[in-house]
Amino acid sequence: MLAPLTPKTLSEIKVFYKFRYLSSPEVLKKIFDRLRLEDTYGDCKDLKVLDLYPGPAQQSLIFNNRYHPKQHLLMDSRPQFTSFWKKNFKKSPFQMSTLNPYDWESYLMLIDHQRIFMPEKQARDHINDKFLIMGNLTDKKMEGLLMQWYNCIGQKNWLQRFGRVKMLLWVPTSSAIKLLSPTYSTTRAKCSVVAETFTDSKLIALTQDDESELFDKKVIDKHNPIWIDYSSTLPLKISKSTKSPMCLLEIDPSDVQLDKENWDYITQQLMIQKRTPLKEALESLGPGASEFFEKEIKDNDFMNRWPQSLSAEEFIYLSDIYYRWPFKPDMFMNLFNPRQDD
Repeated sequence: MLAPLTPKTLSEIKVFYKFRYLSSPEVLKKIFDRLRLEDTYGDCKDLKVLDLYPGPAQQSLIFNNRYHPKQHLLMDSRPQFTSFWKKNFKKSPFQMSTLNPYDWESYLMLIDHQRIFMPEKQARDHINDKFLIMGNLTDKKMEGLLMQWYNCIGQKNWLQRFGRVKMLLWVPTSSAIKLLSPTYSTTRAKCSVVAETFTDSKLIALTQDDESELFDKKVIDKHNPIWIDYSSTLPLKISKSTKSPMCLLEIDPSDVQLDKENWDYITQQLMIQKRTPLKEALESLGPGASEFFEKEIKDNDFMNRWPQSLSAEEFIYLSDIYYRWPFKPDMFMNLFNPRQDD
């Protein structure tokens, strides 16, 4: 067991690549108390952890000391951090990889070719109890990758090919606001529908700042997150440009059965017009679409609602109707756009 990294040791890191990391052992303990990971993984003796962009790895160290997983692999390609690991983790339970977590090929190399990290594939009737993904995507430029990882849950590919794999991800607060936006919220977008449909995503912790006040109040009341002061994070320097509001999401994939292509198409098209009455927006699905849907849906109040107000279940309901439409386009592109805000 390694002692938590001290402020003096952590001060060796001079560059954080626009990422922010929680460094306080006390706050990390509070977070792991809240998460109750033992309910999913038991004594963790068979647990394999893939830790993406762990940076200074204080969270990794606190996690490993507490849970003692069977395998804990740190994956980061940034030299400031990998050099820090080599110096400070010479005698540690960690395996270390300098493959880039951004690249799809890195996972094929790690798992299929080098066979260094080989998770157990499990049935999708439960959360995989032998594989956990942890990661940090707190640079706002990583939002696209975050949305791709959410889309992989729906596609059941990438690391989600091993079953319903829990993810603990530190993300920009601005990204979490969009992902967790409830129905009728002005910030609700396609990514909100993706998160609601394919996951049970929980807000576990977040930095206390002006941006955190942009969360819908219903989200804060529902999740009751742990509030984090910036003094518990790295880098320590705080300015308007480097504040980097962040939060921790616990992401449990759901077991959803649907026609993903049809669902993708109708949610994308309708959320482009998220403030347009449904009976008008439906025509964007193809000529005659609104006429067919009006025959199938007798509820005029429902047809007058905006796509922004629709729940995950209601979008699935619409995609089932679209599937039955005999004159739907024969060919269409998968229009999922992980950066969509409008």
